[in-house]
Amino acid sequence: MQRQLCRSLKMLHSCTVSPSQPTAAREHASLRAAHDARALPPHQATRESKISRAMYATASSSCDATTSLERLRFSRRATNPHSGVTTAPHRRPTTRADAVGSKHVYPEDYLDLGPRIRTQVLDDDAFDAAQFDFVCDARAPSEYDDDHVPGAVSTPVLNDAQRKEVGTLYKQVDPFEAKKVGAAMVAANLGKIIDERFLTAPRDTKILVYCWRGGERSLSLAHVLSRIGFDVYFAPGGYKRYRAGVLEFLRGMDKFRYHVIAGKTGCAKGKLLDALEAAGAQVIDLEVMANHRGSILGEEPGAREQPSQKMFDSRIAFKARTFDASRPVFVEGESSMIGKVQVPSTMWSGMRIADITQLEIPMSERVKWIRAGYKHFETTETGRLLECIDVLVKRVGHERVSAWKTLVADGQWDEFVQDILENHYDAAYAAAAARSRPQEEEKAQVLFLDDTSDETYAKAAKELLRRYDPSAEA
Repeated sequence: MQRQLCRSLKMLHSCTVSPSQPTAAREHASLRAAHDARALPPHQATRESKISRAMYATASSSCDATTSLERLRFSRRATNPHSGVTTAPHRRPTTRADAVGSKHVYPEDYLDLGPRIRTQVLDDDAFDAAQFDFVCDARAPSEYDDDHVPGAVSTPVLNDAQRKEVGTLYKQVDPFEAKKVGAAMVAANLGKIIDERFLTAPRDTKILVYCWRGGERSLSLAHVLSRIGFDVYFAPGGYKRYRAGVLEFLRGMDKFRYHVIAGKTGCAKGKLLDALEAAGAQVIDLEVMANHRGSILGEEPGAREQPSQKMFDSRIAFKARTFDASRPVFVEGESSMIGKVQVPSTMWSGMRIADITQLEIPMSERVKWIRAGYKHFETTETGRLLECIDVLVKRVGHERVSAWKTLVADGQWDEFVQDILENHYDAAYAAAAARSRPQEEEKAQVLFLDDTSDETYAKAAKELLRRYDPSAEA
């Protein structure tokens, strides 16, 4: 009797969880299970009917949980032209766990494209863009300019105007019509991308593709590149997931122990940071990442645009992800704002309580260093220098600004630089330090260097590492 009950349950299970079984066979199994149940004694038949109903309800609820896309896909019935038997397609794995270690089984009227594109998430601490030959940003150029994965190249499958046109069609007319128009644009742009980026690339080129959130734009480029035969990776969640990962990482920047390199304008603090990094230290050069010198004369020649706040955040997170939290991170003493971008609040709070090395060099060396770094003001951009000086009228008065302009007009560059350092920058630095790093005067360890030569700064960097970060590799 127990064997008969087990047989009935097995038959019932097969008719509820085997979508690939022929319809006639499933109906026969169901009838057989019902017949077997009726053949049992009343109390056992009642028990089995309860179990059957429970199993059927479980199977039904499982089917109901299938996504609408899967229901649409698998509601179709494929007819075998050889046998005339109507069957339901095999269901493909719906989760990553299902897919791993299993082979996709496609119905005969579906094209099996095979496992050609792998995935790589962008918010993983282990993600390293350098492991790819190309990281392709398939978004529009304006999206790329605002922020992108450091090291990525712009490969827009739709430019800004095309993206706007397709988006308007999608919302105001019809999604299907928008996709047709967009597909024609994408096809033309894909040809240009292949011509410009990949015609000379070898077969084993490793390529990662992402767009805004891992949708049609990145999939279209990834598909074409994979069909060529390249080693292609796709980023689920796209830039949106990447940005969320950056913000999450920056919220934890206070886990690091910072060491601030402070000093008046012209002391070559950036050069000391370079020497420290060359000696094996963990360094974040905020002025370089912000493309700004941190002063009224701060714009770099030929590259006046600062990055967006998002791009500044990306640069910091990209660099800091590789750091060891047990070792110090050397940074330059800065205000919380560097030009138009802001230092992450958690990093800034850590800098305010950091150990401080106060760098000092002779005034004559400061003058030489400033002139070497701002040669463009003495040659091609003197007019812009005078515009920058005019901004200081409210701080130092018309008389002082007029004196500076006279020195500039006469070509007395050493005198001009020393005077603007003594009568503006040194006072401004002292005020900013008192406001931003009140502990600096009492806590700072003074490091006096005779000159700004490479040898002098390399020696100083090694001494700082010996004292504060002995585990650094030379």
